[in-house]
Amino acid sequence: MTPLGPGITLQREYRHLSEKRLTLKPSTNRFIVYTLSLVFGLFQALQCFPFALIGGKLPSNVQTGREDFIQHIIGQIYFLRQGWHWPLLLDQKLDVPSGTNIALTDSIPLEALLLKIAHPVFPNMLQGIVLYLALCWTLQPVCAVFALRSLGEKRLLPALAAAVFAAFFPAFIFRIGHAALCGQWILLLAIGLYFRATRPGAGSGPVWLLALLNSLTLLVHPYLMVMTGAILGAAPLTLVLRDRNWKICAPAIIATATSGVSIVVLGSVLGYWGGASGGGYGFYSMNLASPFWPVHSTLFPSVSPSLVEATGGQYEGYQYLGAGVLLVLGMLLLSRPGIRLLKQLPKQHAGLLLACLALTLIAASNRIYFLHVPVLLTHFRVPGAEQMRSSGRMFWPVAYLMMLGGIYGLCRAWPRVWPLVLLAGIALQWQDTRDIRSSDHQTELDLLAPPSIESKQLFSLMQPFDKIEIHPRLECDGVDSPYIMRFLYIAALKNASVNTMYTARKTSASACQPSAEQPHPLDQQTLVILTGTSQRLHALRWNSMQHAQCGVRDKATFCVAADVPLPAGLASPPPPPVLPIDQEIVTAGRQFKHDEILESGWSNPEDWGVWSEAPEASLYFNLPVGIHKAGLVLRMHSTPSTPQHVRVLLNGTQITEWDVKPEDADYQATFSLPPDMQAASLKLQISNPVRIGQDPRLLGLALLSLKITKMD
Repeated sequence: MTPLGPGITLQREYRHLSEKRLTLKPSTNRFIVYTLSLVFGLFQALQCFPFALIGGKLPSNVQTGREDFIQHIIGQIYFLRQGWHWPLLLDQKLDVPSGTNIALTDSIPLEALLLKIAHPVFPNMLQGIVLYLALCWTLQPVCAVFALRSLGEKRLLPALAAAVFAAFFPAFIFRIGHAALCGQWILLLAIGLYFRATRPGAGSGPVWLLALLNSLTLLVHPYLMVMTGAILGAAPLTLVLRDRNWKICAPAIIATATSGVSIVVLGSVLGYWGGASGGGYGFYSMNLASPFWPVHSTLFPSVSPSLVEATGGQYEGYQYLGAGVLLVLGMLLLSRPGIRLLKQLPKQHAGLLLACLALTLIAASNRIYFLHVPVLLTHFRVPGAEQMRSSGRMFWPVAYLMMLGGIYGLCRAWPRVWPLVLLAGIALQWQDTRDIRSSDHQTELDLLAPPSIESKQLFSLMQPFDKIEIHPRLECDGVDSPYIMRFLYIAALKNASVNTMYTARKTSASACQPSAEQPHPLDQQTLVILTGTSQRLHALRWNSMQHAQCGVRDKATFCVAADVPLPAGLASPPPPPVLPIDQEIVTAGRQFKHDEILESGWSNPEDWGVWSEAPEASLYFNLPVGIHKAGLVLRMHSTPSTPQHVRVLLNGTQITEWDVKPEDADYQATFSLPPDMQAASLKLQISNPVRIGQDPRLLGLALLSLKITKMD
């Protein structure tokens, strides 16, 4: 084993052993390093995750703020309970009748398939999400050691430093809520295979293993696949630019092309393609200061995250490297040998350097900030960038390469003091991430808490029903998605079919269909759950049109068939409030006191008013008794530079048409109601809704205020 450096007690011990020629064999050293890193990783996994959850126990409660985690579990619960069928990854009872591909719920399809094969032997394992997380915590340090040894540093202390830095990497342990993206050991494994594939005289084995890894990573998470794909693509590029020998480069080129083709085919067969992103590229980006700004640091608890939040969505680009890694990088950059090592990068690993540059640019997006200082703001988008809406994550491979390169360079730039620096770095990294690790552990323990009274009551309410309908569907209005997840989770626990699902991407088959939101006959096994601001209106419709009966609990209304006993614990729904007459109602933010007016197709009210966000937007009016003919005044404007032609329908019958201009103006209409009706539903059919800039919504009309006037 190479001495750690003169000037310290540990070095003297190594010198003493060297004089006696008692050196460890390479195979012995390799065994010790990997064993220690594996034991360390396994210890971290068992310390963080309760064994019951690793064994497949289902959480009793839906925790607020863990919607992504519950989303993954729901996908696996349905998948493991259904028989084998085609399409292979389709959950048939989730978002009926179209079904939901578990790739869209980020339920780690590769693991789900393996669990399904083993499920007859382990029937009590109803979710493998926590098992997968424990696997990630175990393999993270092992793969970091593999990557560092592949880079050429095989001594014990550097390997242990890499293991600790990777296990306590803030961007890794902070990502626990999104389980599939905790598979960052795959990136470390890919980095190690890249270094082995680009060694002078290396065979084709490592690059083909990297190509296989890249293809399989699609079945873990497409974001990780993009990152491993960049590392794979760097291998032939490095060989071409460094060796200029096509015979040497050919296997890497063929392997890369084969992996690309296999991903296209595999994704097509398993239904990965065709999903539409909700937008967000340029919003969910990485701030250039994020790797160095100590957010969520135990050592710097008073540091505010606001300085690296220039867009409002840059929490997705959280990339803090940790105090230990920053110490190592700082020491490397403070030495001339370290600078010389960095200058050799373009010559030795030009392809990897270009891949890192590309990933960094994608992570920073087309709205680049350093703290709150704009560096570059442009409308240019990388092709396919919208499918990487949370582009800030793409910096992960670069961050890991910085950590590995820092350790490798430090050991060569500071031959006398590097052991002390690494030991200090290990201590700093451990202390710096203490709060995040404690939070992760507590988060997992909370999943084992006994069910709350509220959860028990809700489960009892939903227990008799095998079909759950939620209106509006999340595909139509996702504002209440955190609240609705509890209904979806209870439906999954009892294996009931549901008509909606919270997914990472939307497909044409599951798109919002206004006709599907209308009342229809109910059978005895169906429970309808109405949420949102217009649920009282919808409850009246279900009641009057389908002879259903409804009751209220918490923030939702529950409806069943008229011949089914209403579940216990429900209160009678209050009547919808009567709209004031001859009074201007402003739709701006906190001033808006009548949000039940916004029946469907509207975004959240803002400080000035509210945007429509669908081709159809509806308003609901409940008029005072005795008023059957009224005038309507809507103050509106269209999207900038895009006038909108609007058809206006009252209770399904067209009453007028408007050409709405970009300037504020009043648009008027008169309408009449039958003597026995006080409720009016006004539907606005908008000709050409558009997306503006980075806004993912489909905007058409801006409603500033409205007024109903009595007419003789």
